[in-house]
Amino acid sequence: MPAGLSWNILPACVAVLVLAVGAVRAHAVPDAMPSTMPSVMPDAVAGATTLSHTQSVYVSHCGGCHGIEGISGPTFVPMLRNSVGSFACTEEGRAYLVRVPGVSMSLIRDDQTLADVMNFVLVTLGGTSTPPGFRPYTAAEVHAWRAHPLSGPDFMALRAHVLERSLAACARQPDRG
Repeated sequence: MPAGLSWNILPACVAVLVLAVGAVRAHAVPDAMPSTMPSVMPDAVAGATTLSHTQSVYVSHCGGCHGIEGISGPTFVPMLRNSVGSFACTEEGRAYLVRVPGVSMSLIRDDQTLADVMNFVLVTLGGTSTPPGFRPYTAAEVHAWRAHPLSGPDFMALRAHVLERSLAACARQPDRG
């Protein structure tokens, strides 16, 4: 199996395993469990195994390539963790992120859901790279921008130029250090 393919199916395998373990627990014979073992194991950290709808959509549609924590492997896929927020320093950068083919042509067809995922990516995964005063994406912005997906042979060059202008704008913002 090609290495790239295994990273794409890993989240699905993990989900199936979690569902299978849950099904086994739900149908276990009570007498077969030791009396000291609770029938449902609580999270060691409260809420650690609970994902919001937006987080679930991100993991399902983006996490296979970008990583569930926004840390992609050593590939051409950009890392999001503490870096993607730099694009938000300019309108050009904000639009670029939605117009990227993986976003604009995503199977996340509802514009509000995609706006929520983009906001999660910028605020949570973007972390320290996202500028103070970040303006969350709206469904209307997403709808307008995704209608014009980026294409062309020099995609990586375009990304570099957009990022360069965004980083320069970030450096000029007084609240950035």
